[in-house]
Amino acid sequence: MKIGFIGTGKIGTAIVQGLLQAKTASEDIYIYDGGHASAQKLATRYGLQLVDTYNEFEPCEAVIVAVGGSTIDNIFIKLGQVYHGIIISTGGGDLKKVKQLISADATFVKVVPNTPVKIGRGITVISFLSEEKQEVIEITKNIFACMGDVYVVPENKLGIYGTIAGCTPAYVDLLIQALSDAAVENGVKRTDSYEIIEKMLIGTAQLALDTKKLPEELKNEVTTPGGSTIKGVNKLEELGFRGALIQATNASAN
Repeated sequence: MKIGFIGTGKIGTAIVQGLLQAKTASEDIYIYDGGHASAQKLATRYGLQLVDTYNEFEPCEAVIVAVGGSTIDNIFIKLGQVYHGIIISTGGGDLKKVKQLISADATFVKVVPNTPVKIGRGITVISFLSEEKQEVIEITKNIFACMGDVYVVPENKLGIYGTIAGCTPAYVDLLIQALSDAAVENGVKRTDSYEIIEKMLIGTAQLALDTKKLPEELKNEVTTPGGSTIKGVNKLEELGFRGALIQATNASAN
């Protein structure tokens, strides 16, 4: 499958890296130059196809538009005039409105991937128009399924699903940083603290996935009467830990 890219920022690059890790041939990935050094650097680094015009995306089954901002509609219009495949946006755009901007033969899809797609452990949330062809749905799902898990949701749920999948990794990074600072304060080497915390998070998440137990059940298995864990949990409750996460998630989603 040949896939084109407009935009080579963090998320665009992450998707490219994920596709390459999933054994997509480098010559099957087309990068729009647009005069951007990042596009030229990425193409050179991985031996990708560098194109100067949108017309050169013609061999691609899909083109991923990994840009945002006020110029995105202009990109959809210009691309949609010459490209008749699947246009996938990571940066927004209303499904029905954009569909009206592009040619009748083209298809528009919205996705929210997270950065772990680059290592094949990502989550991608996808929204289609209700009348979309099954072939388009399957092609889009297959593009991202090779980089992790895929969830198809209605467009009005894309924001919150995208927040849970795409924004919360930053929350987790902040958690790792804070726990590491506490560990270092108490005499643990920084490198050891990062490794222990990161592996703890992986193990804890895998335990939840494997056992299907509720978070409360798993928490109760760790906390013992009068123990150090319950004291720490109660201090987090006192400081509004859960409330802070809820408010942060709501802020990101809205």
